Amino acid sequence: MSIHLKNLKDGDLGEATIVVGDPGRVLLLSEKWENKKEIVNNREFLLITGTYKGHLVSVCSTGIGVGSTEIAVTELIENGAKQIVRCGGCGAWDATINPGDIILNSGMQRSNGMFSSYVPETYPAVADPLLLSKINQSLVNNSQKVHVGLGLTTETYYLGQGRAPQINSELPIPNIVEHYNKFNIINCEMESAVLFLLGSIYNIPVANCLVVHVSRSTEKWVEDKDYNKIHQNTSEFVLDAMLDL
Repeated sequence: MSIHLKNLKDGDLGEATIVVGDPGRVLLLSEKWENKKEIVNNREFLLITGTYKGHLVSVCSTGIGVGSTEIAVTELIENGAKQIVRCGGCGAWDATINPGDIILNSGMQRSNGMFSSYVPETYPAVADPLLLSKINQSLVNNSQKVHVGLGLTTETYYLGQGRAPQINSELPIPNIVEHYNKFNIINCEMESAVLFLLGSIYNIPVANCLVVHVSRSTEKWVEDKDYNKIHQNTSEFVLDAMLDL
């Protein structure tokens, strides 16, 4: 029995598992599934299993950031997850990428200290290349605008992403987006590196599929209604790829 994903046990998860940050997105992505069953509802963790095109699949929320994501992904793997894809959001740091576009990260740079208890700082955080390729092809076949490249997973939302909170106007790196653009980092988010590292350590195929919520060069955002619709559509393309449909 899982400590945090309470009531989850081996055999409850489907052929494909999607992870999202927001528990509300669990309900959104599973909206059209059949035979749905809520298995976990504890703290930030909500997990639903159901049938998609005749296949048993699952979606689980992780909450925000690396700590809760490490808990969720570890307990999913402990309970038999066969492959995991993060369907989340991100900010685009490449000026050529627009809000509403899709990013698939082949690998993630990560902020200092992240996962040092698991691996050395030089250990790569990378997606499974075969799973990444299948998702990319599914998205392209469905006329999605897709960008593939390196991203950044950071442990902070404000200073670590170049956002100055109202209580402090000083930034440790004044032009953080320009700084990372020099290394061809195309986006930033807060969870994918955790999934990539655990997938590599425990030999589980993993990848991400991120909807660009905001362009950091223009500060233009996708409206929430449109953002949610893109998430719902792309999650189906991701499942098609994971299930080889």
